[in-house]
Amino acid sequence: MNDMWRPPAAALGSDPAVQLHLKHWHRRKSVQSLVVCVVLAALMFLLHRGFSMLGVLFLVFAAATAVGPIQFRSRIGWWLAAAPSLLDGAPVVRVRGEVVGGDKAWMLLSVDGGRLHLRVTNVQRSLRQLAARQREVSLIGPNADGVAAVVLDGVPIPLVAKVVPAPADPRPEPVTDEDLPRWAATQAARLVWLGVAAVTLMGASVVFDLLLFMDGWLAATLGFVVVLLAGFIASFFRRGDQHRMVKLLGNGPWQAYPVQLLSWTGNPALVGRLRLVLTMPDGGQLPVSARLAPAWLIANISATGMLWVAGSPHYGQAAVVGLPGHPFAAAVRFQELQAR
Repeated sequence: MNDMWRPPAAALGSDPAVQLHLKHWHRRKSVQSLVVCVVLAALMFLLHRGFSMLGVLFLVFAAATAVGPIQFRSRIGWWLAAAPSLLDGAPVVRVRGEVVGGDKAWMLLSVDGGRLHLRVTNVQRSLRQLAARQREVSLIGPNADGVAAVVLDGVPIPLVAKVVPAPADPRPEPVTDEDLPRWAATQAARLVWLGVAAVTLMGASVVFDLLLFMDGWLAATLGFVVVLLAGFIASFFRRGDQHRMVKLLGNGPWQAYPVQLLSWTGNPALVGRLRLVLTMPDGGQLPVSARLAPAWLIANISATGMLWVAGSPHYGQAAVVGLPGHPFAAAVRFQELQAR
């Protein structure tokens, strides 16, 4: 049994986790979200026959959404047409890989001591650091057009790559002692806070528009501020496990436990509700549940039959699961999944 997910010896396109990510990318409809936000904004302005805070908020959402298609096209979209023939036809080859450059969402990878250089896109700083630590990658391709895919151990996502000339001034990525699971937990908490902020802003905007229609600008402004403050204060009294992952990482060292996968509702989405049964060293069993279990977690559980937990599991308590040294983290509870 493997210690983590690794690409199959056969074609990479046969792996269920890789197939799931490819289908997700093909279904991506960022333009549709942009159109919906613009239409809703226009509708709000028409209904109020003038200024609408909800309309302004939808325009802000539209502006943020507009960045998505551009980034997706430059990082992944151009590669998707070649993906089926590449992943189903080319063998998976194990090679030495050294990160010799990179910034923001890309890295420059030197293969086998400079035999080949690849520009790998859709790569955050944490994945560049992981690649620098592993020093070995799985390579698919390149094809006749120089298109390839790179896969890191434990990461069931094909990284988009293209052959480029050797750099005149290579800058190797320094290997640091950064805690990558902690980085992932911090990023997850930020996403949750952004979601809370968006919901609070929408609620405050609804109140603003209603009061503006009934009582004027002063009452609308006061109502807007009051709802924002109430939402801000309430957020400190209702913190979920996602908010607390950084703290939960301090529960203890990483330990691996045998688990049985009962169900996961993610497919075709990349996240879903998860139910497991974990076996303790004394033979006892604990239920494990998660509301937002990601696809990378399912792939690693399926490949190993093990679940890495930060600290010791206890019934009814929360914990962080992931892979030691990898920029991934997810929150679970050792109890049956509760309906909401």
